[in-house]
Amino acid sequence: MYFFYYIPVGLDIKVTKRVFVTGFFAAVSLVVFILSRYTASAGGFNPQNLLFYPANPSIFTAVTHAFVHLGWIHLAGNMIYLVIFGRPLESKLGAGRFFAVFALSAAAGAYTHAALAGYFMPSLLDIPVGGASGATSGILGAFMIYFYYSRIKVAYWVFMPLQLINKAGKTEVPVVLALLFWLLYQGVYALVQFGAGSAAVAYGVHVGGFICGMGVAVLFGGLRFARRERHLVKARRHFRRAEWFSSQGEYLSYLEDSSSDPAVQAEAARAFLCTGSRAEAAGHYASAVKLFKESGQRDIAEETFVQAVKNIPLFRMEEKFYLEMAFGLERSLKFYSAGGIYKKFIDIYPLSESVPLVLMRLAGIYKGRLEEPCKALEYYKRILKEYPGSEWTGFAGRELEKLQRNDLMSVLP
Repeated sequence: MYFFYYIPVGLDIKVTKRVFVTGFFAAVSLVVFILSRYTASAGGFNPQNLLFYPANPSIFTAVTHAFVHLGWIHLAGNMIYLVIFGRPLESKLGAGRFFAVFALSAAAGAYTHAALAGYFMPSLLDIPVGGASGATSGILGAFMIYFYYSRIKVAYWVFMPLQLINKAGKTEVPVVLALLFWLLYQGVYALVQFGAGSAAVAYGVHVGGFICGMGVAVLFGGLRFARRERHLVKARRHFRRAEWFSSQGEYLSYLEDSSSDPAVQAEAARAFLCTGSRAEAAGHYASAVKLFKESGQRDIAEETFVQAVKNIPLFRMEEKFYLEMAFGLERSLKFYSAGGIYKKFIDIYPLSESVPLVLMRLAGIYKGRLEEPCKALEYYKRILKEYPGSEWTGFAGRELEKLQRNDLMSVLP
């Protein structure tokens, strides 16, 4: 008895956005399965009405049959493929296009099976078809177009008793190799199935769905997307392996087409820091901060800005923008970070007209927030000494008197 089995357990692709259509399809499949198995025909529900009949095909059942499964193993197998490959694909395509891939692939798979059955073995036309295999095969086809550069994590079991081999484990394989092998496997079994007259598994559905998914992905611009994303995936792989220069090159190639991606701008900045290229890193950090802020992600913009200031001693941006980030940190109650940014501002822009205001903000933070009046005293004195004509001089003098009076009161018996 020879046995080889493998199943996907993960991918090296990140899901960057919230997805819900994949989960919705899985939930509907589970609900329909429970209703059909445990409450058959209850309340007027008849799962037979959702199955695809090759002898009497319809567009409606060509899609709805994808939600009807015949057993727990059948359901679990399809749902594993749907969730693992569907989530990253939906994250890139969006809900509408992902729904189109699912529905069109389900229909294409059903009609492919009907055509093959009608040509090779008409006796199979009366056997209904159910299951998400065509739709998930389409998702695999679209995934291969969009993510041909990725790798699939698979769990496997090989049992060859005559060779004394019994091995199980996990490994990573290129997605192109894995899915092309899978497609060849389905095609061969489809031919064998029609030759033997067996209809336990409609392998023609898999082939038709897979090819449809590939075609739809190409129409959606998947090849262009994949060429660009390949650089990003390779950049992250190089970075994890501490191959800094290779990582930098891939990041730059990706940003040629996607310079408006703030997260990747920040990643590129860190890659350049690893080789001591602070000028290049500063440029990418500045782009990341501005892009995060423009997209409404102010918290991330502030975090990235603080990171840039810590990593690059003389990190510069426009004075107004620099102060805006510091004010934002203060409003967010991040007083230590705000204080550090204010100090950096004074070091970088010592001749700026805003320095007295910055000194006032620092004094206020140390007095009212960090409860370090001695440091607040230093900043008030500095305003009076270095900027006697400033609009903040009078206020600083009054605050200085209050602090000194409080210090005197604290030492009286």
